[in-house]
Amino acid sequence: MKMSNRKKTKNQIAEEEFIPKAFQKEKQTIKENNIKTKKASSKRNKHKKENSSKKRNIKKIILIVSLTIILILGIALGISAHQWKSLAKQMIANENSTVIDIDGNEIAKLGSERKQKAISLENMPDNLKDAYVSIEDERFYSHMGIDIKRTGAAILNYVIHFGSSSYGGSTITQQLVKNLTGDSTDSITRKVKEWWKAWQLETCLSKEEILEAYLNIIYVGPNTYGVEAGSQYYFNKSAKDLTLEECAFLAGINHSPNSYNPFEEEDNTEKIEKRTKTVLAKMEELGYINEEEYKQATAQTEKGLTFKKGEVSAGDGVYSYHTDALINEITEDISEKYHISETFAMNYLNMAGLTIQSTQDSKIQDQTETEFEKSKYSIPSKNGGDSSQAAMVIMDHKTGQVVACVRRTRGEENSTFLK
Repeated sequence: MKMSNRKKTKNQIAEEEFIPKAFQKEKQTIKENNIKTKKASSKRNKHKKENSSKKRNIKKIILIVSLTIILILGIALGISAHQWKSLAKQMIANENSTVIDIDGNEIAKLGSERKQKAISLENMPDNLKDAYVSIEDERFYSHMGIDIKRTGAAILNYVIHFGSSSYGGSTITQQLVKNLTGDSTDSITRKVKEWWKAWQLETCLSKEEILEAYLNIIYVGPNTYGVEAGSQYYFNKSAKDLTLEECAFLAGINHSPNSYNPFEEEDNTEKIEKRTKTVLAKMEELGYINEEEYKQATAQTEKGLTFKKGEVSAGDGVYSYHTDALINEITEDISEKYHISETFAMNYLNMAGLTIQSTQDSKIQDQTETEFEKSKYSIPSKNGGDSSQAAMVIMDHKTGQVVACVRRTRGEENSTFLK
């Protein structure tokens, strides 16, 4: 029968009496040391378990934080991509936005001061499309917005020259992004954003849509945009009627239109011939034209292209002071709303085909401008300084809307309305 205090038996007592006391003491010391060792080992194991648990908790925290950051970045990129696609789809229509007054009358066409005329891809000759693809982006139909081969070469060249050379290697899709956003800064950040936006465009637009938008938006000459307006300017005819060598010329000047302008005082004949033949050679190399077509077009180029300056109509870009103020306000609002530059926002206004309702009452606006033409609002300074200035803002007290505003600038005999 076991007792709680575990009393010693007679045999155990006898054994202990038989063993010398010195040995009994040593045995007791060993026993105590064993107990201490067990306790120390137990503490170490407990400490190891605690450290292991802490490490696991730290790993869990790091994992959770990392996943949270990735999730937030993913959501942010998703929102940014959706926003960019939405803006770009509206802008490739390349239609001027219209401003209407309080009575619904059109009072401004934003961006109409540019000489431009749209043409569908179907109405463009194949030679024109092929010429641009050949000289600007030969792998256009096979990449997803970024030409890895050209981009890699451009980056290597940039590194070799310690950042003193431009990146280059821009695809047609990247150039379209640049034309839409208006961002031409030479920086790594801008280029990375351009790659991202180009890839996004390729996921939501067909190659045909991208090429058509590009060919209708690019700068081709003095205040002239798009191949149709360019054709009218250089050859006084529609792009659909261009010959092979004329198509090659138009595509060839894309990197620097003003350097090849045949209507300038400087004779650019030699440069024009060389560049046009370069494009024709590339078209033959890529199989867009055969050898006979190449020889005929080259011969005609050597004889000299027939340039005939045509006219492309454009607006004067002069708006009422009220409309100017409206444009500035809307541009700032769009920039803040979509987190884009004001240049991008202005391009959006010029190209998205919006209808903007103004609070301008044109009758009152006209009256205020007529009144401010009077010389009494410009009083010369007696000490020879700037003359007086005047301004007027008329509001509808019921709605708080500005229905008219005007300002006379300093030192003008006739009224000048700021823009």
